[in-house]
Amino acid sequence: MSRSTTVKWEALEAELKRLKKADLLELLGFAFDALPRTRIEEVFGEHVDLAALTARPRRAISGTRLLEKVREFHEESLKGRYYQGFNVNSKNYRETSEGTRRWNDEHERLFQQCVAVSDKGQHEQAREAMDLLFDLLRRIDHGEDFLFFADEQGSWQVHVDYDEVLPAYIASLAATTEPKEYADGVHEIIDTFGAFRPERHLKTARKVATLEQRRELKRQLPHGRLDF
Repeated sequence: MSRSTTVKWEALEAELKRLKKADLLELLGFAFDALPRTRIEEVFGEHVDLAALTARPRRAISGTRLLEKVREFHEESLKGRYYQGFNVNSKNYRETSEGTRRWNDEHERLFQQCVAVSDKGQHEQAREAMDLLFDLLRRIDHGEDFLFFADEQGSWQVHVDYDEVLPAYIASLAATTEPKEYADGVHEIIDTFGAFRPERHLKTARKVATLEQRRELKRQLPHGRLDF
């Protein structure tokens, strides 16, 4: 029997009352994920209109609010807020810890919101937010251990829809940078995260670029890579 099973609700309740709202909501998130899907309505339905949540479309987030959320997520990630490990053995080395799964879900959701903000033309906020999310992926590849990986560590373990994210990032980059910075940024992001479809992303970069940006992009291209 684990120690947690001997804890009485009265003692736990007293400690929960000490938590800040954000920490308590995070704890509720862990509890939600641990519940069987069949019990979600039983536990939450008395206090929340679950049907309305699934039927009502979410209000679009503003670029300013999104950037605030991404900055907070970036900071909390590097503090190890999502680090949750377990004893690795030959049977569980392919598993993912709960903390890493929650980080993956939030990282993916924030990227999706960045795409939406970019599509609305809020390019400054979208670009800065995506730069921070990409920074976390680079840090994973560089071996920083703010997340727990039972097996090999790498950004390839993080789900990102690059076919959706990179065009949005490139569009925001085009809208916010001068030609040299644009070309540098396009080549770097494709080399790092778009290597599987470089020609496709370069064509996107050409399409959204200004004339001067396009010229600089072409000037930096390796010989024979793409016919501009």
